[in-house]
Amino acid sequence: MKLEIVCTGIGGRGVLLASTMLIETAVKAGMKAMASDEYGMSQRGGSVVSLIKIGDCNSPLIGRENADILFAFEESEFYRNLVFLKKGGTALINTRKKTLPVRVDELLKARRVDCHLVDADGIASSKGSIQASNMALLGFFANVGKAPYNVNALRETIKEKTKSKLVEKNLEIFDAGYQSQVE
Repeated sequence: MKLEIVCTGIGGRGVLLASTMLIETAVKAGMKAMASDEYGMSQRGGSVVSLIKIGDCNSPLIGRENADILFAFEESEFYRNLVFLKKGGTALINTRKKTLPVRVDELLKARRVDCHLVDADGIASSKGSIQASNMALLGFFANVGKAPYNVNALRETIKEKTKSKLVEKNLEIFDAGYQSQVE
């Protein structure tokens, strides 16, 4: 199995923590995983991009139209990084919108992209911690059905890789993100 994932957002949105969760979950499932992060001016709200490869690969870099999954923790970063997503890929976008602009929607349909608009900020905010919207998006992703990323595996990684004082809140928000797709 080979899986290429792009996580993108702006500084302070939990992009690197989410990518760590994805990498660690794959490693615990016995898979090879590697990543490359770009986060220059992230402390000032600049772009953050984490490229993740799961499976047998020689380089963590992901080329144009090669990513299987694009996580956009900020809608604007989805547009900037859409070039990575391959035909038939999956996009998860943190946005309060119910639809994307018509031309973008048409492009995604023409490229057979499975696109999910998730109000991860709203989910996290409703649980009292907007900073954990990354956990809501990961929770939603647990329902998408991409091995090895099932709900139990991701929950275990969150327990192991988050600061102890944040585990309970992160799991609460993760679970709310997971349930949001069911509703």
